[in-house]
Amino acid sequence: MRTALAIGLFVTVLLLSLLPSEVHAAGKKGGKQSTRSGAVRATLASLPPIVQPGTSPASPHDTGSLVATFSPASPGQVVLLERRTPKGWKVVDRAREDAWGSAAFDPRAGTYRASTTSRGRTWATGTVTTKRWAPAFEDTFSGTDLDLAVWNDQKREHESVYAPRTCARVDPAARRVDGGVLHLGVALDPARAGLPCSYTHPRSSGTSPYLLNSQVATEHTRSFRHGIVAARIKPQQAKGMHSGFWLLPQGTKYVDGVPAGGTEIDVMEFFGDNGRGTETVGAHIHYYEAGWNKVSLGNMFPTLRRSLGAKRSWWEEFHVFSVEWTPSEYVFRIDGREYYREAKAVSQAPQYLVLSNLTSDYELGELTADELGDTAQVDWVRVFDATSRQTSRVTSGRKAS
Repeated sequence: MRTALAIGLFVTVLLLSLLPSEVHAAGKKGGKQSTRSGAVRATLASLPPIVQPGTSPASPHDTGSLVATFSPASPGQVVLLERRTPKGWKVVDRAREDAWGSAAFDPRAGTYRASTTSRGRTWATGTVTTKRWAPAFEDTFSGTDLDLAVWNDQKREHESVYAPRTCARVDPAARRVDGGVLHLGVALDPARAGLPCSYTHPRSSGTSPYLLNSQVATEHTRSFRHGIVAARIKPQQAKGMHSGFWLLPQGTKYVDGVPAGGTEIDVMEFFGDNGRGTETVGAHIHYYEAGWNKVSLGNMFPTLRRSLGAKRSWWEEFHVFSVEWTPSEYVFRIDGREYYREAKAVSQAPQYLVLSNLTSDYELGELTADELGDTAQVDWVRVFDATSRQTSRVTSGRKAS
């Protein structure tokens, strides 16, 4: 798992002096006429295959992803992708800007650039190269049960100082593998059937049935230090539980006040249907000062709702949630779209993967019996370039013609 992988991850924006006539002509035909004015910033990111939204399970790709982004965004505007050939640049694909101002492509290996047209001007990215990618680790959950040579059920009851789970314990009966998907659920605890559990929390107090939670990890088998960690997930609709994809330091040990010694890296957290249609996903970094004094970075990010399909909710779609973790920063993405970058509290310690669906005391009051059959679904998990010192290089500029 620690063999070095040669990865080309480049995000480039360069000033170009001339574009082929085919690009100029094609960019002016069809599509939405852009309403943006002034300068447009154009980027093209060469990424691992971490762009795969959809409503059904799907096998992961091996070819890289290209994500062209134009700012300010002009949703619906045509974006052209060109590939360098022995005879020059050739338009090989086209797409439309989404709400992020982005268009994603899944091309074969080669050198590419992308462009769009705004008010008669063509704005182009610099060139990037994409290739086939070999993950340092992957699990596509293709069997009939969880691979216990890789994953273990983390049976740490009531472990959290800030979000205790007084009425829950982790048990494999709450999760299953079916149809190429890991289902992470919450269930009644048959060992304590009919017994009430009392819990007290500043945000919610009361009684609850005793419950089983899902929490599986590579705690004893796989750990990683830096790289691009990604999972394709469809979260649960049920409220009163929260699904998560996260990393913990090897040995689950923290060094007081020294985040370089290990942090909790929450790649994604989702808390269910709030009934208002404003649900979103969170990403956080946590570490501890002396006396379990928690320091937290990150937030819930409403902008991620841009990634949802028309009239769809999170529990109706799979999305790839990823973090690019380098020695100097974390970069969080959804389907290749960057939404959060953090340069504080960067762990330099080996960390392992965790997938979970949990019921903390503060949310038990919102859990109803009819929701216990709901699950968060994990289609696949992959880690790329788990040992590199630098997984991206960035330059910037812009082009007008």
